[in-house]
Amino acid sequence: MASDSRGTKRPPRRAPALTGAAAVAVLLAGCTSGGPTAPRPSAVQVSASVPTMTAVPEAAQCVTHQNLGEGAGADLPFTDLFAGRVARGIDVNDEFAPGADATDAGRCGAVLPGGDDVWCGQPAPWASMGMDQFTIASGATRVRRVGITTDEGQSRPGRQVSRSLSYVELELGAADPKGLADFMQRAFRRCADGTVTQLQGLNAVTGVVPSMSGGVHEADAVAFLASKRVAWVILDGRPWTPAERKQALGAIAAHLRQA
Repeated sequence: MASDSRGTKRPPRRAPALTGAAAVAVLLAGCTSGGPTAPRPSAVQVSASVPTMTAVPEAAQCVTHQNLGEGAGADLPFTDLFAGRVARGIDVNDEFAPGADATDAGRCGAVLPGGDDVWCGQPAPWASMGMDQFTIASGATRVRRVGITTDEGQSRPGRQVSRSLSYVELELGAADPKGLADFMQRAFRRCADGTVTQLQGLNAVTGVVPSMSGGVHEADAVAFLASKRVAWVILDGRPWTPAERKQALGAIAAHLRQA
């Protein structure tokens, strides 16, 4: 028994009784520490996790693309490309047009390269973009693309006997809102060593590009700059004779004049 300063002995202190919330806290501590008291159910209910869905924005419809057929009866924008009865096959025959969201610059924005900012290490039009993006950048209301290969006999090693023609035409409506004609003139002068001229009554730029047929020769490249349409054509495969070149370019020019 402890004594005070005067030597009087006093009884030992008892721990105060725990009541209310303090007693519950001690009880729960004993439950979690493995004491002999049985655990009490918690009054707090935890709701099950409900999965949430994140809205995915709908893909923009910038450009529509349509295949126009590649069989013998497929419609082409011009006739009489080849003199005589030259057999030919259609490799590409399709069109592109602005889609429902084409005017949404945030999702469908594309612009033509400015100045001389073109990369000549790629095929015409050297704009570093696919045809769908080029459709938007050009301001065209419709883009028509055609690829044709002639069948003129069996090729021999080191000699190409077939010709190929690649043609792209862009309809501009009543105006040229994006300056496509100016861009094409600059691109052909820079990448095809082009010369501005008059061809079959139309403004044009004529030049040459490396052949894509594996030969060492160059392919004729011509850009037509009509008032409501801009088009370009590459005459590749075996070298075209002057008469064959005149026939094909004359048929294309006649088509563009009618537009």
